[in-house]
Amino acid sequence: MRQAGHDGYWASDDPALIDVDLVHGWISGESYWARGRPYDVMVRAIENSLVIGLYAADDSQAGFARWVTDRATFSWLCDVFVDTAHRGRGLGSFLIDVATSHPDIAATRQVLSTAPERTLYRQFGFGKLAAPERWQEKRP
Repeated sequence: MRQAGHDGYWASDDPALIDVDLVHGWISGESYWARGRPYDVMVRAIENSLVIGLYAADDSQAGFARWVTDRATFSWLCDVFVDTAHRGRGLGSFLIDVATSHPDIAATRQVLSTAPERTLYRQFGFGKLAAPERWQEKRP
């Protein structure tokens, strides 16, 4: 899947296009949720997920999003990131739109975890968990 955006930007679900070194740098060095994530963990996460890359007109990677999913009933959106040099152009909205409407995901229950002040996701239908008391967590 390749989807055109504005100003020459585009998105693709082709994992071969992902610049793993760049994405690892973003997620492990600049994100608030996965700072310090080891490189080998990021590689395995990419290999075992549905990934969406965001690219500039010159084909350089400008952003990334990842779905953990069975592609049938459940999908967890995570590791959403737009490079600082490309922010302020509506690309986060474009990336989320492409990700949430992906044909393998669109009919599944979609969840994400984000900081409460991140309101971008609300315009795509995300809100509070319907039954948060039913969710449990086990951390490594």
